[in-house]
Amino acid sequence: MLRISSPLLLLLPGIASPAATTTRADALFGGEVPVIELTIPDFGLKKLAQDPRTLVEFTLREPGKPAMEHCSIKLKGSYGSFRQINDARPGFSIRTAKSTEQAFHGLTKFQLNNCAQDGSMIHEQLAGEIARAAGVPASRCTHAYVTMNGKVLGVYVLKEGFDGEFLRPFFADTHGHLYDGGLHTDINPDLELDKGDPKDKTRITEFTQALREADPAKRRDRLGRVLDIDAYLRHLAVENILVHGDGYSYRANNYRVYEDPSVGKFTFILHGMDNVFGIDSWGQSSPRAYVFASPLVAPLYPGASVTSVAQALWADKQDLALRERFRQQARQVYAQAIQGRDWAKRTEEVVANLKARLLPVDPPEAARAERRGLEGAAQVRRRLEIVRRQFEDAAKLRTPGGAIDLGSYLWNVSTDRGEVREIKAENRDCLYLRKAAPGGQVDARLPLALEPGRYRLTATIRTRGVAGGQGLRLRLGGEGDRKDLPTLTGDGDWREAAVEFAVAEGDPTLVLELRAEAGEAWVDRERLRLIRLP
Repeated sequence: MLRISSPLLLLLPGIASPAATTTRADALFGGEVPVIELTIPDFGLKKLAQDPRTLVEFTLREPGKPAMEHCSIKLKGSYGSFRQINDARPGFSIRTAKSTEQAFHGLTKFQLNNCAQDGSMIHEQLAGEIARAAGVPASRCTHAYVTMNGKVLGVYVLKEGFDGEFLRPFFADTHGHLYDGGLHTDINPDLELDKGDPKDKTRITEFTQALREADPAKRRDRLGRVLDIDAYLRHLAVENILVHGDGYSYRANNYRVYEDPSVGKFTFILHGMDNVFGIDSWGQSSPRAYVFASPLVAPLYPGASVTSVAQALWADKQDLALRERFRQQARQVYAQAIQGRDWAKRTEEVVANLKARLLPVDPPEAARAERRGLEGAAQVRRRLEIVRRQFEDAAKLRTPGGAIDLGSYLWNVSTDRGEVREIKAENRDCLYLRKAAPGGQVDARLPLALEPGRYRLTATIRTRGVAGGQGLRLRLGGEGDRKDLPTLTGDGDWREAAVEFAVAEGDPTLVLELRAEAGEAWVDRERLRLIRLP
């Protein structure tokens, strides 16, 4: 059973996709898989070994086409993905020319990603397509079959570079300042500049100062004048949907930020999406990753974000207007980019195309690409099933009388004198709680992002030997001293317990706790329900 872990989002109809702007590289990103031969002279290899970030000259060839001389190449990647030039699969940043006179399929700047953290080799492409469908700027990707000095390196992800051509579908004016956030580097006037006038730091300085404004009201006002806040909220929603824990929202990492002169405001750009769709930071599929990245992590996963924008906007946890603004943007992202779309099928189409293009070149590599890609497609399907379920549940709870099942959600467990685990009892999928010694806590918790209103949590529970203390209880986080809480003790067959609560502000955490001195309890997952009251 899929365990859905994340607070709920509540939806609304769509936002505009990026303008249907024709670019020179449309054919490339329409499914081409070029064969690329890199020829780097010995002195260039030595230079890259000494300084991987320096640009060296090389020649780029495609079979049957004229060679592209005097191109520039350097190594790319950071912690987790960087590989030295003598390693098996280094990643590359490539510039073919400073003008379009020598462009590679319309590109003068692109990357060859080694997929060191994406075994599927397709997730970044799909993540980018989803983001762009939501109107959130992100690079286009395809694949390439790469050799270097006659050595086969295999399949790489080919990703467009950040330049004016990239910016055109999203911004009215592409002559503004484009900054590279780099590795765990937050907004500051000394961010690396990808594009624009290096002497003009006026707007990035204003952005930085607005984030540091101490007065909350003044801070929001100043931020609204330099940051496209709605675009930031959409960016945050997309990062959560994709499980992009290695981006700006949670680590101030892997991002670009662009100042559009036509409106005078900054917009965040998604980047580095090789750990997405439920992959944790170590490249493993993990239920913990689902906890970390829900579609609406309330609106940020508690304690997870240390970024200056998150701290500036969400410092006032009672700002209900901002929370509703986030909900609306997230609903729009869902309606525009997820609802009614079969992204798993799209992933399978990408895999089939890659296999077909590789077969004439390298049949074993084609087979490997298909196997990895189909595994990645299954992961896309699992993640987006979870996302759809959360949004649909959230929509139900907008109406009094609406009810949802919480059995498939991933409850966080906390124990110090006992255990909480999943178990089968009388053909029921259960959360099993056992108290091994007096004191301490044994509980399961589910954080939710709910609209203000009244709710009822119901559960069907069996107990055995529950004695002392406060027994087995259902409650809301922070309401441990509430006197009217339902309490189950002793030995009891399956029986229903319920607790009602009100949400006025903030995000509630539902708690199933065994605060007895001894005993055990079984909570039927299929009978865990949340109901919106009139």
